[in-house]
Amino acid sequence: MEIRFDEILNRLDIGVLIVDKNYYVIYANKKAKEIFNLDLISPITCYSLFYQYSDPCVSCVKEYLTPEKPEAKLTLSLGKKLYLIEYRYFSEDKIMIFIRDMDEESYYKNSYFKLLENIPFLIIFIKKGKIKYLNSFSEKNLGYTKQELFDKTFTELIISPEERFNIEKTFNEVLAEEKEEEILINLVNREGKSKTYLGKCFAINDIDKEKILIVSGMDVTEFLDLRQRLDNIHKTQSFGSFLRSMVHDFNNILQQVGEYLKDIKENINNPQKINKYLNLTEKTLSSWIDLNKLLLDYTKEFREIEKKRTEIIGFMKNNLELFQLIAGSHIFIQFDFNYLSSAWVPGDESFWRYIFLNFISNAKDAIEGEGTISLIFRTKIEEGEKYLLIFIKDTGCGIPEEYIDKIFQPFFTTKEKSSGLGLFLVKSHINNIGGKIEVESEVAKGTVFKVYIPLVEVKKVEKERKRPEETYIVLVEDEEEIRKNLKEILEREGYKVYAFFSGKEVKENLEKIERADLLISDLHLPDIKGGELYQILKQKFPNIDVIFLTGDIFGLAELPSNRVILKPFSIND
Repeated sequence: MEIRFDEILNRLDIGVLIVDKNYYVIYANKKAKEIFNLDLISPITCYSLFYQYSDPCVSCVKEYLTPEKPEAKLTLSLGKKLYLIEYRYFSEDKIMIFIRDMDEESYYKNSYFKLLENIPFLIIFIKKGKIKYLNSFSEKNLGYTKQELFDKTFTELIISPEERFNIEKTFNEVLAEEKEEEILINLVNREGKSKTYLGKCFAINDIDKEKILIVSGMDVTEFLDLRQRLDNIHKTQSFGSFLRSMVHDFNNILQQVGEYLKDIKENINNPQKINKYLNLTEKTLSSWIDLNKLLLDYTKEFREIEKKRTEIIGFMKNNLELFQLIAGSHIFIQFDFNYLSSAWVPGDESFWRYIFLNFISNAKDAIEGEGTISLIFRTKIEEGEKYLLIFIKDTGCGIPEEYIDKIFQPFFTTKEKSSGLGLFLVKSHINNIGGKIEVESEVAKGTVFKVYIPLVEVKKVEKERKRPEETYIVLVEDEEEIRKNLKEILEREGYKVYAFFSGKEVKENLEKIERADLLISDLHLPDIKGGELYQILKQKFPNIDVIFLTGDIFGLAELPSNRVILKPFSIND
């Protein structure tokens, strides 16, 4: 039996040692002798073979191998090879030790997957769109087992429908270009709840040289919820003061319009003066529209600046009366254009009216009693680029040094009735058109803002005004005068218009509407919300677009910025 047992062990492709209770090797098979170059002529302990120690590692062995734990596994590097060492009780006074060759790459791969299993992040392997692996964290967060998700299509199973297209596009780009991409994805778990993960996706080659997409991410749902709540707190706390800070300007505009109307009444028989006051009234009302756009900026954070150009010198001259009106009678506004007769800059006139109203309003608040606001225009070449340099200089109280670096931060203010957003928005907009702002100030002497604006070339090309292609518009507005005026203007521009005063009237005449390309509707009609009316029309006309009209400033943040016009507005809007 002993000969047969030895023959069997010698045929094994693993090393086998049997040691006594003192850890001396009393048997070694052929493979073990090869591994350790062992002849067993001299007594030797297992720990001498494994660790080249002169003292036994009894405590170590006892930690892993006890009668209650009759087996133990360790990995050990011997020479340049890696081995798996298994200890097993052979009898009460003998231990059998198995020494197995390990593929080092396989070992580290196994260790890698153990690491993936325990890491507290989402880890998903995707091959040809199918899930091939997900770690324990993914199982727990998504509510599915590995077996349930294995070989399922990743996007169809857990990505919300509206994100599928963008996610698939990103995945395809990563696979095609072999690049790493940051992603923010919303995954829906078994219960239908969405969680947001911030992470990366990248591609590797598997054993058969096919691409595997690896998606990793950390759960940032709570963080985003917290940030949103903090943003809402800021909005809620500041929006009231933001509106209050604008009421004064609104009242100034209304008061001035009233004065102009009174002047028109008093000069009813003087056409020249009537024309003058009508022009002033129109400019003043334009500033009301610009203030409405300021509200849109606030609720949408940033307004996309149209790719238009403004001749700024002529614009400033045309708006002098308005700027003086905002500054008040005790503050003198003066222009200094030097030799500049014209200068073209990015942005439309509404944009620049908004920018200068902010600067003038701030300068006005800084001046106690009488003072001066100077607007100085120069050209400057910097790093090969030609800029218009605008100085906005006031004789106000100045800005303390400790506040200079904070004045462009959102919500920073030292004024009781200020939102702290004006200069933040101004700087953001100036940066968006390729400019920059610098500021210098001295307490009790005044402040100078330096605004650098890239100059642009404008070629005047006479373009024939094109009439729109045949477009059918459904106009719904409960205010009769607004509805009639809009219908008249739109029809004059060449549009076909169906005009209604309520949602009920639209429903009653729905069969008569043969075509509808665009809905222009009051956001809050007496009998229906504009959004609901849009969905009704969309069922019959799937490609219909929409523009909402509203005077409700509190509902602006819920609407896409390109689908809302705030009342009052101009036809150009």
